[in-house]
Amino acid sequence: MDLHERIVWELLEHKYFAALIWLIECGRELEFSVDGVPCFISRSGSDRYVSLWADGNQQAFDSVELLIENAVIGQDRLMDIWDGLQIDTLY
Repeated sequence: MDLHERIVWELLEHKYFAALIWLIECGRELEFSVDGVPCFISRSGSDRYVSLWADGNQQAFDSVELLIENAVIGQDRLMDIWDGLQIDTLY
């Protein structure tokens, strides 16, 4: 397994924030859901550096770290509900 594959594994198997940050910085995109709400994280098409689209609404941030700390899905911060979300696809 090469380094990139190892970091993908860390995200998909353990949901490590460091793996998410690294992969998004490398241009990857993540599709996931929280309580049936479809969500997507990408730098492509973002109004800033990176965005979270939750149920079709964009929240744009200047860094992946700020997205993790401040993005909100429903009434909850992404950081607080991260462990319970369902990762669907890593592009």
